[in-house]
Amino acid sequence: MPALISEGRFAMSAPVRGALYMVISAFFFAVTAGLIRFATREVHPFEAAFLRSFAGLVFMLPLVMRGGMALVRMKRPRLYFVRGILSAAGTLMWFSALAVIPVGEAVALNFTAPLFATMMAPFILHEVVRARRWTACILGFIGVLIMLRPGIEAVTLGALLSIGSAATIGCNMIIIRVVSQEDNVRTVVLAFSFYLSVFTLVPALAVWQTPSWEVLGAMVLGGVLSTLAHLLLTRAMAIAELSAIAPLDFVRLLFAAGIGFIWFSEVPDIWSAVGAVVIAGSAVYIARREALAARLRPS
Repeated sequence: MPALISEGRFAMSAPVRGALYMVISAFFFAVTAGLIRFATREVHPFEAAFLRSFAGLVFMLPLVMRGGMALVRMKRPRLYFVRGILSAAGTLMWFSALAVIPVGEAVALNFTAPLFATMMAPFILHEVVRARRWTACILGFIGVLIMLRPGIEAVTLGALLSIGSAATIGCNMIIIRVVSQEDNVRTVVLAFSFYLSVFTLVPALAVWQTPSWEVLGAMVLGGVLSTLAHLLLTRAMAIAELSAIAPLDFVRLLFAAGIGFIWFSEVPDIWSAVGAVVIAGSAVYIARREALAARLRPS
């Protein structure tokens, strides 16, 4: 897909292509969330998580293996193992959250992942996090409070699961920063897909029931779309300034809300909408600050 956009009469500048990849990636992520909600109406979230993960692995293998197994080498296998456990836990929580709360709300709460990563960075990576990013984190969690209104409304299990999933993503962001400096992208992607499939298999077997062709097709499509979304996101970051394309991640909220409304008749209330904007805004701001800090960091 990226090659087609950059060739012939469809040629466009790198920043424009990066923006386009970012928007398409956001759309694919949102559609995948909708497909998960659809599947979990019939099968247990754990089973849906494995089906989606395995489909993604099968789709990814030919892409990753083109350079041969010789290029797949892990310098810190234990760290990959830990990431696999965290990813599986986060995926199971994410699928369980989408089974019980609106798609738009789940996606909005998942935007807290960069906030968790920012909070952990000083303690694990010994990075300096300055006042602006701490302020963005505080605002992000104020957005969570606006959405959930604890003490006024009962905080649902689905909301807690979505936030828990975001916390594991934040941990994964920290691990990726470490392993990506030592191993190539092929190793990082393949190890992630492999461990995710393995660690979601056992919980899936405990609740297994034969899925319908509709659910199976939805999870295969979800695996393909989520894989493409990650590839497009990676490509967007490679060819365009992150500080320029990060604000476009906002459209993921719009896509998710639209899918929730069209597919499942979900209408967010005003508090959910305001909180979602605050959370996403803080996450986007942190991404911009990270990009500026990386640009100023000595190579």
